[in-house]
Amino acid sequence: MAAGIEFVVIGGVAVGAHGVVRGTKDLDLCPSPSRENLGRLASLLRELDVSQVGVDDQDFSAREMPFDPTRVEDLAEGDNPRLETPYGIVDVMQRIPGIDADHAFESLAADAQTDTAFGVPVTVCSLEKLRQMKPAAGRPQDLVDLANLAAAHPETGDSHPEAAR
Repeated sequence: MAAGIEFVVIGGVAVGAHGVVRGTKDLDLCPSPSRENLGRLASLLRELDVSQVGVDDQDFSAREMPFDPTRVEDLAEGDNPRLETPYGIVDVMQRIPGIDADHAFESLAADAQTDTAFGVPVTVCSLEKLRQMKPAAGRPQDLVDLANLAAAHPETGDSHPEAAR
């Protein structure tokens, strides 16, 4: 990446990278928790003038949500902010259901694959990790994703038969 930020793409975009075409409303990414990396991320988020979804509207005031994703110190706490950018919604996910780690990046990066999107290399989580995360999140779309991933990759077996129900 031009900004030099290390991250692994997860969520719907990762599902698409594994051959299941579907729409998604956001980009979910898991950044490396190193202070230097979070500094680059915070700097980019400042540059993009991001705002947290649900803050300063009818839901919460900024006073009630003191987390600032443009501050390294706040990102280092490992929260999962949902951010509005000029390009769409980005979920910065550091704690992820199904990945047993305080900061999931190392686990996700260990078997991630590198793909190219618009001529830019992008690190995407593995099919195996998607199959761990999706049932743990348990939302209806996650279960549909599991069934579709199983159909797209029958040779790898479906370790989550409940997704087909």
